[in-house]
Amino acid sequence: MGILKNALNKAKDWSAEKQPEWYVRAVRKTISDLPGGYEEAPTWLGGKITSDSLFNRLRTHGDQLFPLGWALVLQKAGGSHHIADAVARASGGVFVPLPDVDEVDNADINQRLLEAIEQITTYSQQVRTAIEDGVIESHERAIIDDELYRVITKLQEHLTLVYRVFCAPEKVDAQGLQPKASASA
Repeated sequence: MGILKNALNKAKDWSAEKQPEWYVRAVRKTISDLPGGYEEAPTWLGGKITSDSLFNRLRTHGDQLFPLGWALVLQKAGGSHHIADAVARASGGVFVPLPDVDEVDNADINQRLLEAIEQITTYSQQVRTAIEDGVIESHERAIIDDELYRVITKLQEHLTLVYRVFCAPEKVDAQGLQPKASASA
């Protein structure tokens, strides 16, 4: 009986990982950012999806999951990247949206750098405010982390544009990576 109980407890722990809270928050924010919110979202997903079915799939301890494909459709519909940001952060990375290089000029690249500098200023102000009393509280730390994430993203956007516009594409010779034909073929 003890083995079965342990297995059930592990299954409960695992089910929380199937749809982590950071994912639910990102999906909720994505839906809320749509002009029509939860009423508009089902129209993008088609089929027999209702706003109630969306709520059911986003309950904290519910037994239904919100499919990633749905989240990505809604993200694209709303023009946001909340899901991509959340996945990148959960993976220890940063999501950097890549603009079409054909539509980028020097002014766009310089604008990204100016935005990065402005973001560094905001980050610096948040740090100063947080340390004024000598202790960084958890809500202040969350704000600082968010600002730092935005700084890194803006700097990475700038660098990516510089390289994509001004560097010659790398030539890749993948011949050594191709599988060898079998002798029996």
